[in-house]
Amino acid sequence: MTMGVYDDDGDMQMARSITVSIYGAFFTAAVAAMAVAEETPPGQSRQTHQEWMASLGYQRHSGGWRTAQEIEILDRNEKTNLAQKQWNKKLERLRQELATGDAAAAAEELAEITDPHAVPAVTAALASDPLRRVRLLYIESLFRIGTPAARAALVAAAVDHPDPETRIDATDRLAKRDPQAAANALAAALAGSDNARINRAAAALGRLGVATVVPQLVRVLETRHVVTVGDGPPEGSTTATFTPSGGAGLSMGSSRKQVAVPMKNEQVLAALVTLTGENFGWDLAAWRAWLARQRAPASIDLRRD
Repeated sequence: MTMGVYDDDGDMQMARSITVSIYGAFFTAAVAAMAVAEETPPGQSRQTHQEWMASLGYQRHSGGWRTAQEIEILDRNEKTNLAQKQWNKKLERLRQELATGDAAAAAEELAEITDPHAVPAVTAALASDPLRRVRLLYIESLFRIGTPAARAALVAAAVDHPDPETRIDATDRLAKRDPQAAANALAAALAGSDNARINRAAAALGRLGVATVVPQLVRVLETRHVVTVGDGPPEGSTTATFTPSGGAGLSMGSSRKQVAVPMKNEQVLAALVTLTGENFGWDLAAWRAWLARQRAPASIDLRRD
């Protein structure tokens, strides 16, 4: 657009102002048009946008457009979260009744829980309750619930609970329902780097009585763990030194170093003896040879009469 030539400076400034206003209005309108275009398909007005989204299978839910499947998942998760929170309160009430109210009725109600939504609350209570008799009620609850999450909580208790008797209680319950699946889950703990945990898992496996985990136990009969030995500050640090004459200096390095230390796992050996009826002690080669014999196919007599 040609605005003409102006001799007067005031007229020229006014023309420039008008031009800027025109382009500013044009830019604002363009931005608004693009925003509408993002929401509305070509050929439709804003008034028909909701119908268009509905035709694609979307519904307004929780501040956005979502499919029916997404809405179902969101609603289910919301109900699950609510049910789990309610179980937190219910367990707290029952725990109080064990100490101050009708203890017998509360204990019976705790032991007979079968609602899967109770698993997180029961698991947390099992980990924190100071009384073994109460923990045993929670173990019974998880056993009755019987879902994968409940069984996982029992496996965790069998390996990681700080009380040895509670670990035994959890293991005994696992042995009563699908011990093979429980053995597979417990054997996974043998692959870790925590030597104490390896021994706790082995103790549970020995008590569970499933011989299919013998190869995994043989592999961890003796494990090697990296430890730091020696005195002084960590390697690579700088230490200030002072002499009796008042001199000072800096020393680099340290006498500390990391070494691989072999460790014999007592509970692993005990589990192997229990599950196999054999005892080769710490002779790893003998255990491996025994395994090889068990895996070898039976000899076949190919001679004909």
